[in-house]
Amino acid sequence: MYIEKRIKIIWNIKDIENYGFGSDNIMYNLKTGISKKQCYKDGSIGYWIGKKFYSLSKLRLLLYKPKKQILPF
Repeated sequence: MYIEKRIKIIWNIKDIENYGFGSDNIMYNLKTGISKKQCYKDGSIGYWIGKKFYSLSKLRLLLYKPKKQILPF
């Protein structure tokens, strides 16, 4: 038995491929579809992406809205 959940990606992250924020304000790995959990480090709230920590204030500067993709068919 499977449950499928579709979420529209609203924000992508500049220079960090395969990660984005969905319409439910949760960060997702776009390749695997797995959500990332927020972490707390040295008084900052943010996310671990790879081996690097990005605080929410740094991530806000890197966010952009993806362009609409038009499928050729």
